[in-house]
Amino acid sequence: MVLTWRALALLAALGVCASVPETYYHNHFAVRVPGGVHRVDDIAKRHGFVNHGQIGALPDFYLLSHHEVHKRSTEPSHDHHHKLINEPHVKWFEQQREKRRIKRDYNQDSLLSQISRRLSPHRTRHRAITSSPFFPDPLFKEQWYLVRNGGAKDGLDMNVSPAWQKGYTGKGVVVSILDDGIQTNHPDLAQNYDPQASTDINGNDDDPMPQDNGDNKHGTRCAGEVAAVAYNQYCGVGIAYNASIGGVRMLDGVVNDAVEARALGLNPDHIDIYSASWGPEDDGKTVDGPGPLARRAFIYGVTSGRRGKGSIFVWASGNGGRHTDSCNCDGYTNSIFTLSISSATQGGYKPWYLEECSSTLASTYSSGTPGHDKSVATVDMDGRLRADHICTVEHTGTSASAPLAAGICALALEANPDLTWRDMQYLVVLTSRPQPLEKENGWIVNGVKRKVSHKFGYGLMDASEMVNLAEQWVTVPPQHICKSQEINEDKPIDPTYGYTLSVHMDVNGCSGTVNEVRYLEHVQCKISLRFFPRGNLRILLTSPMQTTSSLLFERPRDVVSSNFDDWPFLSVHFWGERAEGRWTLQIVNAGNRHVNQPGILKKWQLIFYGTASDPVRLRSKRPSALVPPYGFPTAADGYDSVGDSFYNTDAFTNYQNFPTLFAAGSDPEKAVAQLDGHNIPSPHGENVLADSNDRRVMYNCDPECDSQGCYGSGPTQCISCKHYRLDDACVSRCPPRSYANQGGVCWPCHEYCETCVGPGQDSCLTCAPAYLLVADLGVCTQQCPDGYWEDNDSSSCRPCASHCSTCSERAHLCTSCEHHLVLYNGTCSASCPPSTYETDDYSCAKCHTSCDTCSGPGEKQCITCHASNYILDGSCVSTCPGGYYADKKRKECMKCPLGCSTCLATFCLSCNSNWELNKKGKCVAAGSDQCTSSEFSDGANCKNCHTDCESCYGETEANCLTCPSPYLLQNHKCVMECSRGYYPEAGRCARCLHGCASCASRLNCTTCSDSLKLQSGACRASCAAGYYADRSTCTKCYISCRTCIGPRRDQCGSCPSGWKLAAGECHPECPQGFYQTDDGCRHCHHYCRECNGSGPLHCTSCPPRFMLDGGLCMECLGSQYLDTSNGTCHACDASCRTCSGPGQNSCTGCARPLKLDKLNNQCVRCCSELGVSANSTPPSDCCHCHPDTGECMSSSIAGKRRNSESAALHTVASERPASLFSIVIAGGVVALVVLSVMVVQLRRSRHQLQPRSKGAVYSPLACNDDGEVAVLGSRTTFPANDGERERYEQEPLLEHST
Repeated sequence: MVLTWRALALLAALGVCASVPETYYHNHFAVRVPGGVHRVDDIAKRHGFVNHGQIGALPDFYLLSHHEVHKRSTEPSHDHHHKLINEPHVKWFEQQREKRRIKRDYNQDSLLSQISRRLSPHRTRHRAITSSPFFPDPLFKEQWYLVRNGGAKDGLDMNVSPAWQKGYTGKGVVVSILDDGIQTNHPDLAQNYDPQASTDINGNDDDPMPQDNGDNKHGTRCAGEVAAVAYNQYCGVGIAYNASIGGVRMLDGVVNDAVEARALGLNPDHIDIYSASWGPEDDGKTVDGPGPLARRAFIYGVTSGRRGKGSIFVWASGNGGRHTDSCNCDGYTNSIFTLSISSATQGGYKPWYLEECSSTLASTYSSGTPGHDKSVATVDMDGRLRADHICTVEHTGTSASAPLAAGICALALEANPDLTWRDMQYLVVLTSRPQPLEKENGWIVNGVKRKVSHKFGYGLMDASEMVNLAEQWVTVPPQHICKSQEINEDKPIDPTYGYTLSVHMDVNGCSGTVNEVRYLEHVQCKISLRFFPRGNLRILLTSPMQTTSSLLFERPRDVVSSNFDDWPFLSVHFWGERAEGRWTLQIVNAGNRHVNQPGILKKWQLIFYGTASDPVRLRSKRPSALVPPYGFPTAADGYDSVGDSFYNTDAFTNYQNFPTLFAAGSDPEKAVAQLDGHNIPSPHGENVLADSNDRRVMYNCDPECDSQGCYGSGPTQCISCKHYRLDDACVSRCPPRSYANQGGVCWPCHEYCETCVGPGQDSCLTCAPAYLLVADLGVCTQQCPDGYWEDNDSSSCRPCASHCSTCSERAHLCTSCEHHLVLYNGTCSASCPPSTYETDDYSCAKCHTSCDTCSGPGEKQCITCHASNYILDGSCVSTCPGGYYADKKRKECMKCPLGCSTCLATFCLSCNSNWELNKKGKCVAAGSDQCTSSEFSDGANCKNCHTDCESCYGETEANCLTCPSPYLLQNHKCVMECSRGYYPEAGRCARCLHGCASCASRLNCTTCSDSLKLQSGACRASCAAGYYADRSTCTKCYISCRTCIGPRRDQCGSCPSGWKLAAGECHPECPQGFYQTDDGCRHCHHYCRECNGSGPLHCTSCPPRFMLDGGLCMECLGSQYLDTSNGTCHACDASCRTCSGPGQNSCTGCARPLKLDKLNNQCVRCCSELGVSANSTPPSDCCHCHPDTGECMSSSIAGKRRNSESAALHTVASERPASLFSIVIAGGVVALVVLSVMVVQLRRSRHQLQPRSKGAVYSPLACNDDGEVAVLGSRTTFPANDGERERYEQEPLLEHST
């Protein structure tokens, strides 16, 4: 019965294994190539790749493709791998593999879908007006989760109405939906659509419009939940109905790591919130997460996105409930960087698809049981925009929950735009409500008296409370990361059902260090274990405050795999608790699958994220001047009623600011006054200050004002700054803890920096208190990164020696090594020294004392022996036992020939019983001298040998002594060829040397056994100097390397005497971009071109557009150019906004109203502010303006004149021919006028005090308001005073035709 049960279990497991999808490789390769795109283009050109550009926002990472590689293959392309490996500038690469990613909704039963609650988009009578905000949008009444008494059981909702009543609608916040695209022309989305938050990765263009095939509605539906336009005749309203909405089309095609990284890194300084409702398969057996590129994209987003405040990633927790899946096995929701959102039904219960886990932060309402609970109403994808197909009330799953959470986050972000990504998670934890969901069991109370659940996190999100708290919120202190010791004791996990392995560790929360954590946020438990089947396990973690969180529930379908390898299980249940004390980990065999053998807990470690000081700090509450009062529209607002008397009700009589509340997109640009009295938009981040209409300009100004003047006294009244702008004042230099951006504005340093030269965490010069300076990177951090050791004396992180991956106390005391290097006694080397062997964790351990080289620590794991010893079955002996002889060439104890009891090589000295020694020194069976060569003696008679044998000592085929040609004798059998591990020699198969798995002769091994390396026909424990192990074969290093880890010139491990190691390459001297240290050459800071030390203050030369100032490379301001002759920055000409050199003919950009004449690189006027009245005839000498963009359509002044003249000719030609009489009369009148003008001018000239210069008469260029060429009429008013004349004389001029 037991055998039958095991057989059935094996068959089931094999069936599951057969269903595991194969890995498919794509023809795309992600590469990391420092040095710029030109270097990538060069590599691509030489090897036939196509460079598709940078991967998302990740610097130095690029995506290549090759037409000779199959777009989808089960095997990687080794040839192209080899090409990239041999490129010295390729620091890392990965051929992209297909990732299976599933949208987290589900299809309702087709019958239930037919009983649709979809309404006509033109109906407007739905319900009585209440005191809550109400919208005429036809599906608003179906949005039961938004408004109290709208449909949720017990009249509960997500409390959005009070947030709307305060005027928060998401205005100015940008949300992007990472999915299968969004329908950009949908009438309920188009007004809020933001192309800068959108792209099409699948189609490789900028339009995220999905394929209209019925399968790509998901992203559009999610977008509608966030930002569907309010107060129109279509569908419902978005939670943040004035937010800007974009979409990324990434799921409608193959998905790989690069695709995900590009989506997660799209325009991170523009997009505030990324919403994703997809992930790995929710099948109850998958453990998968983001790849290396996507992980980098997450880190870049939270550290650099939103100008350092951090991108906000909202993620759907998963729909694997029916398979008993756990969202802690999904690396996206199990990440500290994502805000993981679960679902609750209309009745406040757990939906059937919900996954339980400890990483879920909160929940929103979504669908429940089809036919019993309502789903989510939103827009729908329909390419033909049919009225009855563009809306739906059937959006489902956690797919619908995440966008609702993203919309609520958008409201909070509008209330406080300074919220960081961690602030947003605090707001969700502190304001989510357990009460609406307490009918569902499973709630616990953690150590700070806060209710939390594995199903719903901290409860139902509350929009009103989030915006209220956001208004008062003060940014949390910097995040501290405290890592416990890693416990590496192998602990057995008994296979008995119900067995619990309990281990614990005592931690102090890094007390007294810069990493101290007193107030917890996230806790990660990084676990490595082996247990089959893995799905039987339940894992629990208990805090010092006695909160128990289930890191993993049983997964009955997870029956194929057995390992967790450093998987970081995340729990948010300890938020606010203390870290210090005893933490207990329990691993329970709680599943019902049969277990045959015990498992092993290999190692575990705790990582605490949090703060050292109280993170919750609130400012005093006061009304925001930025938020308009909420009201309803009146007829005076000019908005027509929609089909009935809806807007005539009393509820709308107090409506205010309708255009302000419901306008889409960002805030209007601010205007600044220029010298001409006209307002122009001020570009973000420039040192333009004043914001005034028609104010008098003065020139007796503060010394910090530039030549444009001011509106009053003091540095706050400047129109523009001479040097730098700090808030609303002009200053001569930026204060500490700030830096000057390219526009001349003083911006704050990163919160970790005390002084800096840029906005990022990698631009620090000195660090804030309690932070460590990684000098060569310019980074301030709480703990030294890998590759550095902490120098307590200088509060800095010093780099480890080049061969170390990590080190402690000093540079050369390695604790781990770079890839392919091994660790021994604190030093990393290419191979282990003699009498040691390489362990599984890439370190070297001592062999047994009897071994010279070995494959392990045991007495029988020797490979070679000391000089006077011989190897026998893996052991080293000084003398060989009976029946063996010492082979001095092989250094092995070899068996004596058959029948010998003692021997000397192949000559027998004595024989076993029933064997006789003949004259040739061989032992033969007694009585065999009476038999022929093909017979043997059984003691009494001669019998024939087996037909396979030429001579023998017994009757079977395994008793041969010699074989007929061409057969060979192996272990007393005659074979056609020697088997693996033997080689032919003198008609027999001799065994290969010890350690050889196969060989061609005694001295020519072809493959080696175990972990031995093949070098020059011999198997060695390690390769000789100048060689590296390539798939167990020793291959020569590059010619300049003494030791190496690969064949490329940048894979050296050490260099010959007198040469220096720089980024893996050996050079006689340190190359450009490096400086010399005791152990080789190290990279200069990325600001430097050349340097003489670490960090940004030791530059000796700079990259293009950077000026060297006291060892620091400073980028020229936007209004400056670099003089390459002396390496200094100089101001552009006054007419240029940006320039490439001196003078007015080097402009690359102009301030409005000036436009760039691209042919002459000049800034010229193109506007109508020169006194031309609306009714006057515009002048002909004008820059020809484009009516839409305002740019000059002509490229030169002459071209503009020709355009004007051709237009005039065209006009004349189109008129009717005048009569001859009319022409004569007109000609006479013109002649008389000309004569009169000449007389008047002659008289005036006699009264001038100063003579005028001779030449043509000129007038300024002008355009009318429509952007057409303006012609100056006969009544045009010219400058009346010298100041105005001087201004006009500086304008581009046209010669009048005479």
